[in-house]
Amino acid sequence: MKQIKLKLLGLVLISSIVLSSCMSEAETPVINELLTNESTGVVPGGENFRKGSEYNYSEEFSNQLFSVEYIGDNPLGIAFFPGTGTGMANRMGKASSFLNQLAIIDPNTGGIITINAPVTQFFTNELASLGLTEIPDEVSSLTTDGKGNAIWFKNIKNITTSISETLTEFEAEVEVIGGNGRFSKSSGKGIVKGTFNPMTGKGSSVLQARINY
Repeated sequence: MKQIKLKLLGLVLISSIVLSSCMSEAETPVINELLTNESTGVVPGGENFRKGSEYNYSEEFSNQLFSVEYIGDNPLGIAFFPGTGTGMANRMGKASSFLNQLAIIDPNTGGIITINAPVTQFFTNELASLGLTEIPDEVSSLTTDGKGNAIWFKNIKNITTSISETLTEFEAEVEVIGGNGRFSKSSGKGIVKGTFNPMTGKGSSVLQARINY
């Protein structure tokens, strides 16, 4: 059963490539500018470069995704796919990440897509033990140093590409919508790129963002 669910994970995230058609040509230059800004030479785990009130932020993680049967009122719901990660983040050092998403049947196409799901749905106790409480439902992932500081992310778009049965690449657009501690007033946009094994849920990711805090 676990292998079947992990195969579904690959199908779910691969099929979410249909979301790429939602990105307009007008939006694309915004993301390109974010990643090609003159001071975006950021090494994961290194120091930020300051320009005005903005900072380049990056993080690099090893991740583990899980599948959880969907029980709820949404007739289109299929399964939740929460996950955790460990790695390095700018202005944090060693850090951990938590995420969640819901796979649903697209009412327009009949295919499978993923949408935001509250990160607190499965990790409330773990986050509270790290001093992270009162997290809005729209926060689908967060990164924390375990010392009361965290950056909240909202997943905007996700594009995946199947390379093989055991390898899928993905690229997602995220929005920074606040945080805890020193990042309580943070805002900005970023790009997450990475890979995962749809058979096991193991993967890795790199995030680069331009944030204010």
